[in-house]
Amino acid sequence: MSDNENEKQNPQFVSDDQVKRDITYRQLFFKLWPYCRRHLGFVFLVLFCVVGLAVTSRALPFLIGYVIDHGIVAKDYGVLKSVALIYLVVQILQTLFQFSYSYFFQIFGNRVLYYIREDLIRHIQNLPIQYFNKTPVGRIVTRLTNDVATLSELFTEGVITILVESILLLSILIAMAFISWKLTLLTMFSAPLFVWMSLQISNRIRDILREAKKVLSRLNSFVAENLSGIKVIQLYNRVPRNRNHFLKVSQEYKDLTLKSIKAHALLHPVMNLFSAVTISIALYGGGFFHQQMGLAIGSVVAFLMLVQDFISPLREILEKYQQFQNSLTSGERVFQVFDEIPEQQLEVVQSPTCWRGEIEIKNLNFRYAEHLPLVLKDISLSIRSGQSVAIVGRTGSGKSTLISLLQRFYQPPTGAVWIDQVPLEKISFAELRHHVGVVQQDNFIFRGSIASNIGLDSTHISLEKIEAACRQVGYWDLLTQTGRDLNSHVEERGANISVGERQLIAFARILAFEPDILILDEATANIDSKSEKIIQVATAEISKDRTSLIIAHRLSTIEQCDLILVMDHGEIVERGTHAELMAHAGIYHHMASAGVKLTDTLSSASGTAAP
Repeated sequence: MSDNENEKQNPQFVSDDQVKRDITYRQLFFKLWPYCRRHLGFVFLVLFCVVGLAVTSRALPFLIGYVIDHGIVAKDYGVLKSVALIYLVVQILQTLFQFSYSYFFQIFGNRVLYYIREDLIRHIQNLPIQYFNKTPVGRIVTRLTNDVATLSELFTEGVITILVESILLLSILIAMAFISWKLTLLTMFSAPLFVWMSLQISNRIRDILREAKKVLSRLNSFVAENLSGIKVIQLYNRVPRNRNHFLKVSQEYKDLTLKSIKAHALLHPVMNLFSAVTISIALYGGGFFHQQMGLAIGSVVAFLMLVQDFISPLREILEKYQQFQNSLTSGERVFQVFDEIPEQQLEVVQSPTCWRGEIEIKNLNFRYAEHLPLVLKDISLSIRSGQSVAIVGRTGSGKSTLISLLQRFYQPPTGAVWIDQVPLEKISFAELRHHVGVVQQDNFIFRGSIASNIGLDSTHISLEKIEAACRQVGYWDLLTQTGRDLNSHVEERGANISVGERQLIAFARILAFEPDILILDEATANIDSKSEKIIQVATAEISKDRTSLIIAHRLSTIEQCDLILVMDHGEIVERGTHAELMAHAGIYHHMASAGVKLTDTLSSASGTAAP
């Protein structure tokens, strides 16, 4: 199927980055206010500087008008000397106010953004696993980088510019009206029309930028996914096809960017035309008022200077309004992430008084969504403290779902799962995952050292404890034989170590954190026979005195377990020890006798009743 056909049949493939709702300026203000109020002192300081800038800026045209009327026309050179000195002082004050408001607002804005980034990453890390299952990594990265960076422009350029220029614009209008309110009304006659035209262009730019951000998010998601799967892409010669799809999305983003540039370029001729019309009216009106109404020539010059000053802040406001719109769309996307409910808000804490590792499952039925079929059907199970339980069955039988529910990656029905006589939904996420340790088939290894991957930089796990854990699982001998130690460097995702080593690191991690319940999710898959023997010893070591649940596809891994569960189509169809199940001659006996993997598709033996 071509990419175009895929996109037509799967609309979500094309625009899966939809913002749930638009955010208004008022809503954005209230969302930002908790961050802003931490530094109100900076806000008042900025306002003081802006007002000072407005006063000093408006004083300059009046000084020019005064010196024309009372110095040049009256030929009083003493006035010229005094006004020149005052003009210099006012210019210096204006420069100081201009520097101060910009400097203090930049500090204020950066502090606000620091808190937003801090809260955003903390919030994302506390979101339930379902969010990460449905959200591409590239989209999350876009929120944390591009959208937060664009939101920063709201403080560094957008808000401060609109605030300052609005105050300056108001001060100009007041100064113009002070000279002649009638001439001011005449001059500003065409302003509403040009402002309306500019706002229409800015709104068009906002719509284009909102769509461009969706495309950019898709582009980042595509890049992140392809970099993660680069080995598969190269192995199956997907490079040309993926490059063509990247170029297509990149072209779409470029076209939207060019549209926004074109729309933005229209602002300049509109404002230039407004400037020409306004100054022409002011020139004609100023001359008329001078001749017919006796308006002093100095006042006319000051008025013309104010009119010229009026165009610049209005242009800045309209241009930064577009920037404000851009920041608004980023705010929509950032605060949409904040609207996601974190795990901690879903919990009602009631911890077990003493962790023993007893697990009780009562009539558990589970589906991933209301419209989907049941994944687990009427599961009832009692596991004693310290008991080892193996779970086998074909792919899709519900094994991993059951394990995920025990870790609360998904929410089980209320009262269906109990640990140490406490309902699972009442145990806090942090405490549950502290007492439940998991070794997966493909354990994630971070860039850093072997020690940091085992202890995960935990302050209560010493280097001696990490070394003891390595010795206990048989990893220490392997390290020393290869001339390495706990400080040896590990590449991202463990690229420079073997699969067996990654598993041994995960086993050592379990011992270092000492959980009460151990889950082995196909931990011996995809490893060679030599590594398997080492890991079997490690498995026996870490399972001592712990409740253990083991999903495995190798008979040697599970035959010594206290209880073996055989699952099929979401149900437990057989249960018992290895000897009991072999004697029963059911599904388990068929798989074990045939020598097939215990997670392979069940054959004609499926449907055998449990003993």
